[in-house]
Amino acid sequence: MKARQKKDRQRINCDLLVIGAGFAGMVAAARGSSLGLKTVQVGNSATLFLVSGLFDLLGVYPIGSGQSLASPGAGFEKLKVANPLHPYSKTGYEKVLESFDFLQDFLASAKLDYQSNTAENYSVLTAAGTFKPSYMVPKTFLKGCTLKQTNKRLLLIDFKRLREFSAKQISNVLQKRCPDLAASESISTMTIEIPDVSTTLTPTRLAGLFDDIQFLKYLSKKIAPFADKADIVGLPAVCGINNSLGVIRQLEEMTGLDCFEIPGLPPSIPGLRLKNAFEKKLSENKVTFLSNSKINTSEFEDHHFILNAETQNMETKIMSRGVILASGRFPGGGLHATREQITETIFNLRVYQPKKRSLWYDKNFFNPKGHPINRAGIETDNAFRPVDQTSRPVFDRLYAAGTILAHNDWARLKSGSGVSCLSAFTAVNDFYKSFLGNTNV
Repeated sequence: MKARQKKDRQRINCDLLVIGAGFAGMVAAARGSSLGLKTVQVGNSATLFLVSGLFDLLGVYPIGSGQSLASPGAGFEKLKVANPLHPYSKTGYEKVLESFDFLQDFLASAKLDYQSNTAENYSVLTAAGTFKPSYMVPKTFLKGCTLKQTNKRLLLIDFKRLREFSAKQISNVLQKRCPDLAASESISTMTIEIPDVSTTLTPTRLAGLFDDIQFLKYLSKKIAPFADKADIVGLPAVCGINNSLGVIRQLEEMTGLDCFEIPGLPPSIPGLRLKNAFEKKLSENKVTFLSNSKINTSEFEDHHFILNAETQNMETKIMSRGVILASGRFPGGGLHATREQITETIFNLRVYQPKKRSLWYDKNFFNPKGHPINRAGIETDNAFRPVDQTSRPVFDRLYAAGTILAHNDWARLKSGSGVSCLSAFTAVNDFYKSFLGNTNV
C-alpha cells in the first residue's frame, strides 16, 4: 500500500481572508489591501482568463424583456422596487458607482485603463455582430462604442487560422441589424495571413505578436490600401497583452485610422490582462496568495476564524479576524447540488433555494425569465453578512460577495460585475469600520 505523502505545514495570521480568486474575490482583496489590511487570498485566478473584460452594472431590465438598458440608473431604481431582495436593494446607486470608481483607479494603478460612463451604458460591438450594453469597458474598446451614432466607414479585420472570429460574419449581422450601415455600404472586411503560421492561431500567440513593433509595421502595411475607404478599424481583442492601449495608439499612428478591439469567445485576452493586473497590484500590496488551495475545515474560536487550506504539497492553517466568502456558485465549488438540495460548501450556510428539486427549473427551458435555480444562493443583511432563518448574521465578521449571493439572475440582468464589485467593496468597508473602528471609508 502506497504511503501517504507527508505535506509541509505553515501557519498564517491575517486581518482578512478572501476565499475565492474570481472577480469578486479580486475586488475584495484589492479593497482590503488598499485599506492597509493584512490580507490573504485563497483560490484559483485562472477563471479570469474566461471573462470578456467588460464590467456590467445593469444591462437588461425587466429580466424577461431582453431589452438593453441605455441608462443603468433608471433600471436600478425599478429593480429595487420590483425585487427588494436583490443585492442592489441593499445600497443606493451611488454606492455602486463608488465601488466602480475604486476598481477603475485600482486597475489604472496596475497600468490597465478602463472607462466608465455614469449616465449611460456603452454599446459594445461583439464578435457575434451584436451590441452588448456595458457600464465600464477597456479603453481599447471605446472607439467602437460609438458606431451606432456616427457615420464612420468601418474596416473589420480577422486573421487566417484564428478561430471563432469572422469579419464577414460580423459585417453580415451588422448590415441586417443596422440598415444605415448597409445602405451606405460603409463596411469593409479583410483577412490577414501571418507568414510562417501554418497551424491554428491561438489568441495568446497572436496577442504576443502585437507586442512586437515589426508585426505592427507589417499589419499597418496590410491596412494601408484601405486608408481612403475606412475611418475606423475593428480588430479581435488580441492587441497585445502587457500594453494593449499603447499598441492600439501605435497602430492608429501608423495607419492614420481610429482603431478598437472587439471582444470574442474565451479564452479571452482582455480577461488575461485583467488577471495579470490584479495579480501584479495585489502582489505590490503584499497580499498573500495561496494559489489552488482548497479550504477543507473551518471553525470560529476566540474571535478568530480558523481555516485549513490544502494543496497537494502544503497544509496552511489560517487565523483571520474576518472572512469574505467569494467562492462562486457551482463551477467554482461555492455551492454544491445533490438530488435533494443545494448546500454551501465551507461554512454550511443556509442556502435560499426552491423547496424541492422539481421546482429548480421551469418547464420551458428557454423561458426568458430564467429558472428558479439561477436565483439560489446566500441571503445576507445590508452589509452582505450571511444570515440565518431569523435574518440575523451567522457571524459578525463573515461576509459573502459575488455570484454566490441569492436573488440575482446576473446572467440575464447583465449585472454580474456590478453585484460582485458592490458586494465585495461594501463588505470589506464594513469589516474595516466595525472591527477596526475606522469610519473614514
